[in-house]
Amino acid sequence: MLVEAAAAAPILLVYAGGTFGMRDRGRGLEAPVDLRTEMDDVLGAGARSDERGRAHPWIHARAPFIGDSSQTGHGGGLELADLIRSASADRHIGGAVVVHGTDTLAHVAAQTAFALADLALPVAFTGSQAPLGTSGGDAEENLRDAFAWCAESSTGAASSSGGAATVVVFGGRTLPAVRVTKRSSEEPDGFHAPLPLAASAVGIDDGLARALASSADRQAPRVGILTAAPGLPAALVEAAVAAFPDGVVLEGFGAGTFPLDEGRIPAAIRRAVDAGTPVITTTRCSGGAVGLSRYAVGAALVEAGAIGGSDLTAEAAVGKLRALVRAGLSGAELARRFAENLIGEQRTS
Repeated sequence: MLVEAAAAAPILLVYAGGTFGMRDRGRGLEAPVDLRTEMDDVLGAGARSDERGRAHPWIHARAPFIGDSSQTGHGGGLELADLIRSASADRHIGGAVVVHGTDTLAHVAAQTAFALADLALPVAFTGSQAPLGTSGGDAEENLRDAFAWCAESSTGAASSSGGAATVVVFGGRTLPAVRVTKRSSEEPDGFHAPLPLAASAVGIDDGLARALASSADRQAPRVGILTAAPGLPAALVEAAVAAFPDGVVLEGFGAGTFPLDEGRIPAAIRRAVDAGTPVITTTRCSGGAVGLSRYAVGAALVEAGAIGGSDLTAEAAVGKLRALVRAGLSGAELARRFAENLIGEQRTS
């Protein structure tokens, strides 16, 4: 007796704006709110079929619409994660493809990856350097590639991302969302991962999984980043803490060192930490990791209460901090979880 295979779970298509759908209406490129028909046409003309000749199904979701991704706020990635989580529970989707503007795609994809770290659900972010329909453009191929990766991953096929649940598919490459950065505003392969996905992730235990799941639909924490420059004054650190009271990432030099402003910056960090604002230090270097104990300057940051950010990208550091804070972690527990390589985001502790 032959048994017909169960129908594949549909892939959720989420369109959030960006260059992918933009048109010039006389004031420069602007994005339309709804692109369902155009996306259907692209996938209908080129979606991969299974061994029985059936195209993998998809459904659309109304997403928080940004238009130009430079205008995304604190909750961009978290709102998308909540949308995908809800669809997974209600509609039993096999995965999700998110079309997003490229300017903040790495930030939003990293946030989404951490917020959904408890779910083994394939999510592919993509976008384009040129609008849909542009001769020689990349929009159509990027959408088809993202959909194909998601469809294959949802049916158990091995992915080129090393097993990452959330990826960025762009320019013919599949990159882990927790390692990716934007490197070019023009080239077709505009994203790269400075270091590969770490294989020694500790994973998400039951306690953290429950915390992440229960945090869905909570307000996004006000978390941000301040990049160091020679001569940076303590007043800017104090302003960053005031603007981002739920967490600040300090992107420093080399091994995570940061200007001290004659001791005023460590003092500002200590006041922030004592008031409940976690402070993370990262490095702008694309190779190597933060080692705060290497130099006396770094030791002063540790004594002030700063947490070393290993070799996290700036995007991953902000996304990880935002997801953990929204999940209710603080103090020593937050520091412990942040130091752990949860889903491949860092190679060293």
